[in-house]
Amino acid sequence: MEKRVITDLAECMKLWHTLVRPKHIFDLWDFRICFHSHFKNRPFFLILEDKDGIAGMLPLSFVEDLDMFVFFPGEIWQGKTWLERTPIYYRNEAFLHELLFACPERTYLRYMEVQGDNHFPELAVDETGYVLYPELIHFDMAQYWKRFSRKKYKDIIKTVSRVTGDNKAFYINRVEDFDHLVHMSLTNFGPNSYLYDDRFRRSLRDVVDFLDRRGLLRMVSLELRGERAAIDMGALYGGIYTVFLGATHPDFLGVAKVMNTHHMEFACMEGISKVDFLCGDFHWKKLWHLDPEPLYKFVTPELMAEQEMELPVTYDDFRFLAHTDAPLQR
Repeated sequence: MEKRVITDLAECMKLWHTLVRPKHIFDLWDFRICFHSHFKNRPFFLILEDKDGIAGMLPLSFVEDLDMFVFFPGEIWQGKTWLERTPIYYRNEAFLHELLFACPERTYLRYMEVQGDNHFPELAVDETGYVLYPELIHFDMAQYWKRFSRKKYKDIIKTVSRVTGDNKAFYINRVEDFDHLVHMSLTNFGPNSYLYDDRFRRSLRDVVDFLDRRGLLRMVSLELRGERAAIDMGALYGGIYTVFLGATHPDFLGVAKVMNTHHMEFACMEGISKVDFLCGDFHWKKLWHLDPEPLYKFVTPELMAEQEMELPVTYDDFRFLAHTDAPLQR
């Protein structure tokens, strides 16, 4: 077994396209390159090879400011990465053990997806992803609402009716609304918004343009009484509807319930296989009876002690908070 490292971006791209079979929107090279273009961390693709060729690939980046190796492209906000379920290539599970063992010192890998019942003692539970499989409710909202108590269901329907009234309008892929999304987020949270980081903001702007060109974008804008009340940004790829960014207007209390209901109805109506609301163990996700899926992390011993220390709040602590009754950022 031989180990080598690829740092040339063009070579990394070739490896990605050769070895990665995209399942999620985050698996697309062009999605991740939107972040690399602005964060500019050095690629560090770890390769294991034997007589049969490449046995495993771990796509890493080195973040100089943190002296840390993370998943490519290293879109760091307050010390941690954001993109989930980074694809790792390994010929069989034994090679994943080898890849993790071969990681450089000070490696911190987050949001790893483990298939089936495979057990990797090197991994620890990171956070819980919250998803909905519409097939389990027979693509029927009436079946979905049965997950709720009658009182909670009536409260949601009453709130949706009260907030929207007779003057609502949904707009899909009105890309200029990205600027309004940014404005609402910064107005509500200032420096605590991850859109406050200009690199993150410009990366997501590029993501919108890329998704729009490819016909993968699903940006939902809700207007109430002529005012932009909420904007959610997501993508539809491979039968998976991923909702990963949102903002609400503070004057429309409860508007998050309107947006949540819209996403669920859309998924059922279109026969979507999976709706992914990403990680973040927030109150609203449990209240909306989403299906929990644990994701995993790998931390080298050099960082283990630092990880146990009190860390600064991360963007994960803000993601999707807008879908509570309070006008909070997600």
